[in-house]
Amino acid sequence: MSAEAEAAVIGAALLSPGSLALVADHITADDFQDVALGRGYALLQQMRAAGDKIDPITFVDRAAAEGIRGLPHERVHQIFASTPTAANADYYAQIVADAATKRRLVVAGQRLAQIGSSEIDATQAMTAAREVMAGVSTKPTGGLQAPTLGHLLEGSDEYDWLIPGLLERRDRLVLTGGEGAGKSTWVRQIVLASAAGVHPVTFEQIEPVRCLVVDAENSEKQWRRKAGYIARHAARRGSVDPADTVHIACVARLDITTDRDLSAVHRLVDEHDPQMLAIGPLYKLVPRAITSDDDAAPLIDALDSLRARGLALVMEAHAGHAQTGDGERNLRPRGSAALLGWPEFGMGLRAVSGDPAAVDLVRWRGDRDERSWPARLRRGTTSGWPWVSDDTTSGTWTPSGAHEKWS
Repeated sequence: MSAEAEAAVIGAALLSPGSLALVADHITADDFQDVALGRGYALLQQMRAAGDKIDPITFVDRAAAEGIRGLPHERVHQIFASTPTAANADYYAQIVADAATKRRLVVAGQRLAQIGSSEIDATQAMTAAREVMAGVSTKPTGGLQAPTLGHLLEGSDEYDWLIPGLLERRDRLVLTGGEGAGKSTWVRQIVLASAAGVHPVTFEQIEPVRCLVVDAENSEKQWRRKAGYIARHAARRGSVDPADTVHIACVARLDITTDRDLSAVHRLVDEHDPQMLAIGPLYKLVPRAITSDDDAAPLIDALDSLRARGLALVMEAHAGHAQTGDGERNLRPRGSAALLGWPEFGMGLRAVSGDPAAVDLVRWRGDRDERSWPARLRRGTTSGWPWVSDDTTSGTWTPSGAHEKWS
């Protein structure tokens, strides 16, 4: 699998040179087992840093000029044609990095055996062994590149929408709310409407979104009771029946900070190839309460490994019981402060005083980008959807410095 991933890293760079910035955080040329691909990767990073045009033809020409063997025109174009998408470049790079670490472990094991059978005393042997293992675990930094601002500005800044105006690939949305506030229903509407090809706020037609749900709180029976009517309505309004395309894994509890459970989720992603993953609630994805940054860090790392595959993440979290200065419940997620700055969008559902059918969508962190999330939702309408926007600004989205409108 690592050989295919090495080729896919190169192919992703040829499809979208911007992916080179993403994979540089994970790998260097030394991580490639295929020497030609490793040298080709180093060349691509050099070309990117210099602001050179990157495509299969320019790459082959430069590789030949640099005397790199093993990258003929036919092979490079086969790699380019067989790479499915550049969106998963991070994931390909992680496979390459993992395989490189295992190869270094083999070498380290041989060196440790030599140290163990040598004539040096135990103290010296332990010191030497620690140095060997430190060499295995140290993350290479040779991939760090700093292209010019001009080169960055020449790249595309187009949005890679899944839900126009709301979510694009790799976005992270964390929704909170008090018990019974309706956040689970709102998540189901986002998933099932978008899967049917319906915008979950404006209810206009969009491209259907491939969705995977990993629910660590609700059972299959609860999904049948709570989601059936939404799915049927979405099927009538959309171009696709979400009952046929949305895949749901209901589990009693996960610990995605372990290799076993995280690998199980990655296998689901391999099998169903989703564009959006709804997973949570967060407190059910770890074995104990999240009370510190040390508790949150492995959870964040695990979720980011899924995001690195090009997925948008939609997650639920429970709000704490503390109150704000004006006596309202604080809607920030329970636990570590690290969770506050992590997602692109963090918002909670707060009941509107005197109006039991409405909730305000309150930001507990500033949005990282301008989007058209509604300010208020209303339930129990005759539209057939459990939640509808009660905000006149929904449906219009204008990015900073531009004047575009989607509707």
